Amino acid sequence: MVVRAQYHLSQVSDISRSRALLWLCVLALAGGALRFYNLAWGAPFYHFHIDEHFVFTGADNLRVSMEQAANAPKFFMYSPLPMYLLNGLRTIYETFAHRLDLTNPQDEITYMVLGRAVSATFATATIPVVYAIATKLAGRVAGLLSAAFLAFTVLSLRDAHFFTVDAGLVFFCGVTWLCALRVAERGDLASVILAGVAFGFAVLCKYSAAFLGAPLGLAYLLAPGRPATMAPGAWVRWVVRGVLLLAVAAAVFLLLDPMVWLYPDKFRLDFRQQVTEPLLGVTKPLFLGTFADLTHPRLYWVTNLLWWAQGPALEAWALLGLAWLVTRRHRLAWVSALVPIAYFAMAGNSVAPFVRYALPLMPPLAVAAGVLSADLLRRPRWHMAALVVTTVVLASTALYAAAYMNVFRKPDSRVAASDYMRAHIPAGATVLVEPTHNLPPTGAYRDQTNFYRDYMPWDPFTDELREFRLIGMDSYRHLYSRELSDQEKQAYINGRLGLADWIVIDDYYLQVYRHLPASEHGVMKQFYRDLFNGQLPFQLERSFKTYPSLFGVEINDDRAEMTFRHFDHPRIFVFRRKGVVGR
Repeated sequence: MVVRAQYHLSQVSDISRSRALLWLCVLALAGGALRFYNLAWGAPFYHFHIDEHFVFTGADNLRVSMEQAANAPKFFMYSPLPMYLLNGLRTIYETFAHRLDLTNPQDEITYMVLGRAVSATFATATIPVVYAIATKLAGRVAGLLSAAFLAFTVLSLRDAHFFTVDAGLVFFCGVTWLCALRVAERGDLASVILAGVAFGFAVLCKYSAAFLGAPLGLAYLLAPGRPATMAPGAWVRWVVRGVLLLAVAAAVFLLLDPMVWLYPDKFRLDFRQQVTEPLLGVTKPLFLGTFADLTHPRLYWVTNLLWWAQGPALEAWALLGLAWLVTRRHRLAWVSALVPIAYFAMAGNSVAPFVRYALPLMPPLAVAAGVLSADLLRRPRWHMAALVVTTVVLASTALYAAAYMNVFRKPDSRVAASDYMRAHIPAGATVLVEPTHNLPPTGAYRDQTNFYRDYMPWDPFTDELREFRLIGMDSYRHLYSRELSDQEKQAYINGRLGLADWIVIDDYYLQVYRHLPASEHGVMKQFYRDLFNGQLPFQLERSFKTYPSLFGVEINDDRAEMTFRHFDHPRIFVFRRKGVVGR
């Protein structure tokens, strides 16, 4: 192997350690401010992000017993480490404040903020981890630039506002990557054990962390200490030490998640039904409908996911940086380049590339961009061009981040629609809604929210406060069914429309059915066309939507992957039957 010494000598032009740490603190504070800002958005309406609600529910069930948690629907869809951390925070809070009652809206807000603080902490802590990785690769300038790119990455700060398992996954992937670099440098037993522990914690956040086996394996292969002779004993010891890394990771995972082996049948069922089958296209649930006409899922990562996750400037510079890392003839660079490549090789197989699946790519792409900038800045011939490009990329990324914060500054569009309904729809009016987690809260859901209730309007009902009579049109199960004829679907829709004076829907099913084939779902596609073209006896009264915006300039992200906007800034439509008078 050839190791080029000039990369170790490149720190001649670096800034001092104390000054670098000062700037790192500034970047971590800036990134933390973006990630911790208004963690109470949308609270206590936990159904606004269904994946978040599953993790909250899992944590609450774990406080009762492992058995109750394990046997709850879809529990093993996620690993439990973030749930453990939330329960620890909750215990501390209840010790010094009061016991949380999750039927009390104020306590529900507190609970949601505690959970989201776990995500925000992980997301903020990833910034110095990225600095440490990039510094190992190309010096402190590279470390600071990488930290800056990640601090202002929109997808990272956005998902810090959700209590999901992804922020913890990204953090421990970074820590494992850092340990892998230590393995590649030293190859000693301590480094192997540390890497195994970090790997185990990453999988404890999300099973997809399994991709780290590839860069860890490469790090061990490139590490010093491989036997110099053909003596079998030496090679056996070397192999055993490498296997020890995986054994430590497995032990950490199985010891801290005993439910996997205590309830193996339920684990396999959830993992198959909620992870492998839908993501590999074996089953086709409606929530994957927006990808039904996607012909090139891998290309979609570049043309859509990274575009909106990072912004086009950072995406382009980071991908160039990844190519640059591959050409660097150094084992640390090769291990680092394999991190995003291995992840994409695994995650890119999914037929459903949700934007949150791009989160583990954010740190390695930030590092790639930072290393590329730092290396070119040190070359006199490229210094000025690199300075201009780096400034443009960093400035545009920071401005994009500032614009995205408008989503959390403005009132949630679902709450704004709820306020409008109360002001303009007469009490007791019949309102047609679809079973979606973006339903504007009304009645008891608005004023007496109960964490343990399902507010999805599957069937007609009148809420406890008798504000409106909500009529549910089941676009999720009933109208998606391939067993119903077009005539039966049309009759069902006509019957529901005949009962309603108002229609309040979001753009979720509108977007889903737009991508589904007309041969099977023509009735629903026609229903949405007729509704928005004025062919039905309803007229659009008002719509609610918040875009990323800065200095009065909006960034229209309607073309982004749907879940990029679905969880925190969906569009809500309010229709009124023609001739019906509002307040």
